[in-house]
Amino acid sequence: MNKTKIIQLLLVLILIGCKSIITNKSGTVTDCQAATKIIQTLSIKDGLFKAKRSTSTILIDGCSGDEVWKTNIWYSMNYNWMGKSIDSTDYQGRFKLAWDTENLYILVEIIDDYLHPTLEDGMENYWKGDYVEVFIDEDMSGGNHKFNHQAFAYHVSTEGHAIDKNSLKETVFLDDHIDVERSQDGNRFLWEMAIKLYDKEFHENSLTNIPVKIFNGKSIGFSVAYGDNDGNNSRENFIGSKKTHGINNDEGYVNSDVFGRILFVE
Repeated sequence: MNKTKIIQLLLVLILIGCKSIITNKSGTVTDCQAATKIIQTLSIKDGLFKAKRSTSTILIDGCSGDEVWKTNIWYSMNYNWMGKSIDSTDYQGRFKLAWDTENLYILVEIIDDYLHPTLEDGMENYWKGDYVEVFIDEDMSGGNHKFNHQAFAYHVSTEGHAIDKNSLKETVFLDDHIDVERSQDGNRFLWEMAIKLYDKEFHENSLTNIPVKIFNGKSIGFSVAYGDNDGNNSRENFIGSKKTHGINNDEGYVNSDVFGRILFVE
């Protein structure tokens, strides 16, 4: 191989190395330029966040190329709710928020040195793998939601599912609630989501559930967290968006009183 061909090959390899990889729900792998600008990251102890309305369409592709993600601020997701202290090379987390009348949008950036598939150990062990958990209380009414839909604790899996419990105490997929795609660049993962809001009148066996519209000035109960498993058959850390989350920082899957809040603004 001559020098010219060697140089051309090296240039191709460099360009490929600069791209991220998207693996979507169907298992298709594509290239993605997932770079984000360095913008201020805010830590909000009480978990009271603001989401700005997007004036352009957001494409759920696991990338951060949409206009709204270029300007919206990052919120920290680094309050260690459960587990030993974390090395920053093992985990760092942050997220951005946006909305339109139909969806709450979340862009989550996770630095994780080991991604453990959520469902690798079976459906009933979904909380032991790696996942992003999104807590939603549409009307901020609070209270117990463990086996009802007064609020939701969506475990968003590495496989693209939204997992929660139903009124029969079963583990179920609520995939029509959340559209999610995830991209990877080394140990950096972007989870991009469009979430439809359902109120406490949601019936899991009904085909006529209607999502709630979002409007300027509306508030919802909200927290977001990451369950981290480094391959030791259990969730080793649980890291969230506000300083505390109820009893032992693990009350959110039962009691929506402990959630933070999102205020939707223009």
